[in-house]
Amino acid sequence: SGSFIHSVPRHEVPGELEVSYPQVQPQDAGVYSARYIGGNLFTSAYTRLIVRRCEAEKWGPSCSFHCPSCTNNGICHEDSGECICPPGFMGKTCEKACGANTFGKTCEETCKENYGCRNFMFCLPDPYGCSCATGWMGLECDKECKPGFYGSDCKLKCNCHNRGTCDRFKGCICSFGWHGPQCEKKGSADLSPQIVNLLDPVELNSGVEFKPFCIATGMPLPKSEEFKLLKQDGTVLRPDEISTSNRSEAMFRINRVLPGDTGTWVCSVQTVAGMAEKPFQVTVKVPPVPQYAPRLTDRGHNFLIIDINAELHNGDGPVVSTKLLYKPAKHYQSWMSVEVKGSTKRLDNLEPKTEYQFCVQLSRQGEGGEGHPGPQASFTTAALGLPPPEGITLFPKSMTSLNLSWHPLTLRTEDDIRVEVERKSVNDNGDESSVITQVPGNMSTLIIKDLEPRQQYMCRVRVNTRSQGEWSNYLYAWTFSDRIPPAPNNIRFSNTTDTSSVISWTAAEGHSISSIIISYKIYGKAEYNHIDIIIKNTSITQYHLKGLEPDTVYQVQINAQNNIGLSNPNTSFELKTLPETKAPYESKGGKMLLIAILGSAGMTCVTILLAFLIMLQLKRANFQRRMAQAFQNVVREEPALQFNSGTLTLSRKAKNSPDPTIYPVLEWNDIKFQDVIGEGNFGQVLKARIKKDGLRMDAAIKRMKEYASKDDHRDFAGELEVLCKLGHHPNIINLLGACEHRGKILL
Repeated sequence: SGSFIHSVPRHEVPGELEVSYPQVQPQDAGVYSARYIGGNLFTSAYTRLIVRRCEAEKWGPSCSFHCPSCTNNGICHEDSGECICPPGFMGKTCEKACGANTFGKTCEETCKENYGCRNFMFCLPDPYGCSCATGWMGLECDKECKPGFYGSDCKLKCNCHNRGTCDRFKGCICSFGWHGPQCEKKGSADLSPQIVNLLDPVELNSGVEFKPFCIATGMPLPKSEEFKLLKQDGTVLRPDEISTSNRSEAMFRINRVLPGDTGTWVCSVQTVAGMAEKPFQVTVKVPPVPQYAPRLTDRGHNFLIIDINAELHNGDGPVVSTKLLYKPAKHYQSWMSVEVKGSTKRLDNLEPKTEYQFCVQLSRQGEGGEGHPGPQASFTTAALGLPPPEGITLFPKSMTSLNLSWHPLTLRTEDDIRVEVERKSVNDNGDESSVITQVPGNMSTLIIKDLEPRQQYMCRVRVNTRSQGEWSNYLYAWTFSDRIPPAPNNIRFSNTTDTSSVISWTAAEGHSISSIIISYKIYGKAEYNHIDIIIKNTSITQYHLKGLEPDTVYQVQINAQNNIGLSNPNTSFELKTLPETKAPYESKGGKMLLIAILGSAGMTCVTILLAFLIMLQLKRANFQRRMAQAFQNVVREEPALQFNSGTLTLSRKAKNSPDPTIYPVLEWNDIKFQDVIGEGNFGQVLKARIKKDGLRMDAAIKRMKEYASKDDHRDFAGELEVLCKLGHHPNIINLLGACEHRGKILL
């Protein structure tokens, strides 16, 4: 404060002035000066008084803990209980001397001046204060220790035993086999701890558990309480587990790391033999989360195409994995996931007319790298669509139009029916988008106009109601050409004989060639014999010329014709037939014998065929008679047919079946039979396409063979009854309906 607390007349000042404080308090701490009143301030002497909060050898909030025995003038810190070691010493109790010109908690710092740490004053945390480095003393720390003294300010005296020598920087230098501050301990000297195998840097994902290992060697081996881990914010962590063998491995546990934990962490080991610290960098990343919900690209009755829309995301990258999560919106089901490689994903085998929820989950590398799912979106599959029209044809009408036609639709539905036609050029290379045309459902023909001449187009058709139908396969057709076609090329002759030859050619595609005209004449004559070959496409590329003269040279020309005209004539080609080959002579008697043999064989075949037909007719009549008797006696007398809500009631007056059997009725005209897929001794199963309730579907049709017995027919009727009573179930074969045609039932 600048106030004087003691004064003495100048002529009474002794050679050494002592001012005592019998009961110092923390408030007495501070800087004190001694000077002449009115004298120059630069001739003053200053000192600093440090007052510990606790009494000597005590520490803690209430000063109740005992301090360790700090050696080499180390001082116990009143808050942490650790020894504050003088510069040049380290260790848990400052027992380890580092040597000349070194300082720091682990003696890793050095004085790089020419004279080392001479003239350096080191100020450490209170209550240590300031002092010279080890080996130096004086107000300016420029004086070496006197013989037999060492340490900071040379306050420590060597008392070496067992032939130890005194070093002013380290103290006692022990002879081999001895160690300790005064060489009083027998055995090998202690080794300072060294930290090994520490990972650096470490990258973690936010929210994961972090278990770093701090591995150290030394003599003695570090104990659990001698390890500590300092986080970037100064938090001190103690080991959760420790194992020792030839080294000590301390495992620390941080239950959940957060982005705020990013920074430099320090592993510290302090034993009686010294101290070691090693920093390492910890980076905590935030897993990525999409900013926007996925989008719908296309849909059908059983599929959805989803745009992931996850280019923009919060959190850290790089993104190494993308998952699309989805589930039905109105069902309590767990989320299903599928890995996505590109920007879109097609999901198949979905339920028609069903709403699904979608979200995207991104992941980065490392444990816990999966981010939270992003915003959700809901999309609905289309209703089950109608099949495409039948009998679709596409052919050219003019140079700029095509004619597309299909069979008239016979659907019975209250919904508005529209036919959608898509067309595009085959050679557009993706530059031209598809052209969509909608026509009423009662139309069956469409003239596609405004096309380019001599271009190939592709078209497909579907039938839409409130939901979109299934597309047909693509049909391809060329518009008529606007120029004459080029002449055929690659003319070749093959299989030439004395009277014939096969001529082949190649015609250019896309010129609407309707016919190939072959002209030929005997070499030297003036007129050609013309052969006009009409073709519908360019797949016919050869013709067999017959009726030629043996050993004769012919001139042949080939032209192509389209809607514009005839191609320019090409070069004539020469064709030479082979010399005449005469058949060996056969006598008239030999020819007559051959005719007799052939006639006899023909009569025999005719007789066998007639006998087979008669036998088949007799067997058919016998079967029909047995079937009529079987149906009359066993299955029913006269079936009572009753229509009720689209079903047919078939009442059989059998003993075991008093109740009528009601089954759905299918019309004979609604069944399109295809291939046989199964056959037994008396029954047959066919693949068919049926129409039921306005929808077409695939089905299996079972029917009895012509020669089945009455027992087989009775079993067949019983099978119909069983299927009617079972009803619908997803795990069995289900009855779609039955059809009665000409007295026979098809199931």
